[in-house]
Amino acid sequence: MSSVSKIFSLLMVLFLLNSSCTDLDDLISPPSDFYYLGSLPIPFYTHGSSGLPNINWGNEQGIFNLNDAYTGVSVDQQTGILSWNENLPLGENRVYVTATNSAGSAIATVLLLHQFSGQFNGGYNVNPSSTIVNDSNLTITFNVNGTMSLTDSGATANGTWLIKSGKLIVMYSIASVDYELNFNLTYSVTVKPFLEGYKKIDGSSLNIGFARLNYQ
Repeated sequence: MSSVSKIFSLLMVLFLLNSSCTDLDDLISPPSDFYYLGSLPIPFYTHGSSGLPNINWGNEQGIFNLNDAYTGVSVDQQTGILSWNENLPLGENRVYVTATNSAGSAIATVLLLHQFSGQFNGGYNVNPSSTIVNDSNLTITFNVNGTMSLTDSGATANGTWLIKSGKLIVMYSIASVDYELNFNLTYSVTVKPFLEGYKKIDGSSLNIGFARLNYQ
């Protein structure tokens, strides 16, 4: 084989190899390595957004979608940035996001942790059959860790709170008497948070007053 033929053959081999590599580089594969960084703690009654997710689109960018209709949560289909508003339920909100291109899809999980806290001012009456409250005799400051402090008719105390079966339960003692407050918490994008419920002596089934407090 002549030198010219050898050079031509070598050039053809290189061309074919390069074409093969180019074809491989252009292959579309499903999204991979898709995740958001860590869980997202969210202060009570706030709105916000996440950072950009990590993702390998596999040579073709696609779109992002939520796997379900999550209350107070949306996703930007082009960037994957998650947004939430004041409708977000309290506690752990596990959100599943799907990234899709023409070759397939991948799913990432995000934990939005809506943490209850803040100060509520209001009062209670001594007639549990009435929902009219004229006195401003109760202030409660809730902490994220389940503790709280309050002023009840001028007396101060520390105590604890928890959410059980959809009720916000507050427990504290004043003058060696243990009290319990059982509240319904109401809030939304258009409704500023407020608490309504009843005061009773701990261990008793009888309510001794109706309470209403507004978020400050």
